[in-house]
Amino acid sequence: MRKAPQELNADLGWRRGVLTFDNTPLADVAAEFNRYNRTKLVIADSSSAKIDIGGTFRADDVVAFAEVAKGLLKLQVQKRGDNIVISR
Repeated sequence: MRKAPQELNADLGWRRGVLTFDNTPLADVAAEFNRYNRTKLVIADSSSAKIDIGGTFRADDVVAFAEVAKGLLKLQVQKRGDNIVISR
């Protein structure tokens, strides 16, 4: 099955140091960020884990992503050691 150029560009974004999401559950977004960062995203509750995210983010800037979750999604963000905990 051939992919559209847009889809292919998103799939290969990691090569450029970016992660692209399109209606992706926050739990999956966190798992993807966690593959590339020492600081881990932890989603503390199932209702937050189900929130769909879209956008393109630097793969190595988990803190910036957490700020987006806080500012745009109105989620709680707490730094705990090497973890950033996100919850409602």
